Amino acid sequence: MKMNRVMAIAEKDFKEFMRNMMLLTMPILPIAMAFLFTATPLPESKKMDMVLSVLAMSFVAVLTGSLMTMIAEEKEKHTLRGLINSPASMMEVFFGKSLVVTIILLVTISVVLFIFKINIFTNIWMVVGFILLYIFYLLLGSLIGLHVESVSVTSLYFVPVLFIFGMNTTIANIGIKKDNILIKLNEYMPMMQYSKLEQSGDIIHLIIIAVWLIVTFICTYLLYRKSSID
Repeated sequence: MKMNRVMAIAEKDFKEFMRNMMLLTMPILPIAMAFLFTATPLPESKKMDMVLSVLAMSFVAVLTGSLMTMIAEEKEKHTLRGLINSPASMMEVFFGKSLVVTIILLVTISVVLFIFKINIFTNIWMVVGFILLYIFYLLLGSLIGLHVESVSVTSLYFVPVLFIFGMNTTIANIGIKKDNILIKLNEYMPMMQYSKLEQSGDIIHLIIIAVWLIVTFICTYLLYRKSSID
């Protein structure tokens, strides 16, 4: 991987990011939610659920949302195919495009954890799980960005993605019966598995997150190759 190619892509995306007001406001959502939750009296047993809920919003809003918008913008301007067919490898392209949003994501999550005054990285498995989640949400944003035809269409995907992949711990605690099919499906979502990992430390939850990651990677790779010839 050549860093000069990565930095060239990242520099271009940084300029685009700074010009796009919608992208600049993405980190505000999780930070605002963190302030809202901390202002509400909560039992200590529910605190981690709230933290993980805001963490999921951070992943979806900052990482997935920003990345799918930037890739869709490349596609709309008809520059994506040229980027994909350039000497830069797939890894260089995605590393370059994700560099800016990764930095913003880490800053956002640091602010959120500071507001909650909590450390979620209590053991090595929580760190590994966080890294797997990061890659999953990055690939999810890339997958949607490669799939849609324009930036305007990404807004149609954002709310469903936020609901399905960003509100899992909230859905689990809204009082719906446990035998409901939606609740059962929700239990296998990546962020719910991360929550279960925090509670039990069982490595099976890491494996399930890894399966989500692998499936998303395969779909993203196939769309990436398809975009090079469309």
